[in-house]
Amino acid sequence: MMTTILAILLLPFPINLPSQSQASAETGSEIGNPPAATSMEKPSDRVFSIMKQQLRSYQQSLEESEGRLQDFQRKHGIILIETQMNHLLQQRKSLDDSLKGSENQVKGFQERLAWVQGQISQIPEQIPLSSSASEQGIVGGAKNNLLNLQLKEQELLNKYTESNPHIQSIRKEMELINQFIKEQEAQVSRSVSTGKNPLFLEMEMQLFHTQADLVSAEAQSGVIKQQIAEVDKELNRLRNLGPELDELRRQVTADEKNYINYLTKVGTTPPQDYQIQVGDQLDIKFFFNPELNETVLVRPDGRIALQLVGEITVVGNTVEQIRTILIKSYSGQLKNPEVAVLLRSSNVPGEVISATGGEGNPGGAHGN
Repeated sequence: MMTTILAILLLPFPINLPSQSQASAETGSEIGNPPAATSMEKPSDRVFSIMKQQLRSYQQSLEESEGRLQDFQRKHGIILIETQMNHLLQQRKSLDDSLKGSENQVKGFQERLAWVQGQISQIPEQIPLSSSASEQGIVGGAKNNLLNLQLKEQELLNKYTESNPHIQSIRKEMELINQFIKEQEAQVSRSVSTGKNPLFLEMEMQLFHTQADLVSAEAQSGVIKQQIAEVDKELNRLRNLGPELDELRRQVTADEKNYINYLTKVGTTPPQDYQIQVGDQLDIKFFFNPELNETVLVRPDGRIALQLVGEITVVGNTVEQIRTILIKSYSGQLKNPEVAVLLRSSNVPGEVISATGGEGNPGGAHGN
């Protein structure tokens, strides 16, 4: 947890104050003569002005690095890269499990297909027919199967395109049944005494169904493999962006530390017990989640609105108290809710720069 350090400003360089003789020369050496009006700036004010300029420079560097980070994230569609990669890895694992199941199905259909082919090779295709009536019964059963397949085809066309493997396999099966019906009807018309063995026909239908199931399972495996390839592609893209994103984050962190550290050195005004008022402007800085950084104005109702946690009452609290409130509020949302609260501007008369806030009041460090 970041500890806020408030220290009285110690100027690291000498301040050249005018000597008594110089002061006499400038204000008039004759007794009784009033001192001439001058607009000489106090050295302490001049030093403080220089330090404020340096502070603004650090602040500008921080804003620029934050802008570069945000532009990079927008350009590459990155919100929280760690969360995105975790989601993709979970999706990859789920697809791996689905692929294993699909490949097991393919293997099962292949084994069934080999068994059916072995059985059908041992069954005679042609046998003597007892009567044309039995032939008509076989043709009628085949036509019923064809009708069922046509209904199923129409149902699938409401969901899938004509290139779908399921529809293609059904049409192939329908084509085979049509061919079978034509052959059987031709046999009836010629009143032949022999025809296809019903048992052979049944095994042949099982063969067609198994082939269709195999085609469907293989198509499903192909779709899953394509999805895995797309997930892997996105994972590789994010991994390749990782080093550049890390460098941008490191730059933001470095600029933020420079800004806060220098802010600590500049002064201690407003006083540590200064209570935030309506109209004050606060900088909210997150060390590990810079995407949540905000500059907010205290509204007339004494509140500010922040991402994730919503409305927070701040009026009447010091910046350190607000920091404690925010850490507690964000502890349920962030793993490392390290936050700094800076007072960018306040309603205290004059300009203030605070180690835990922004810019100041008279009698602060630059007035000491």
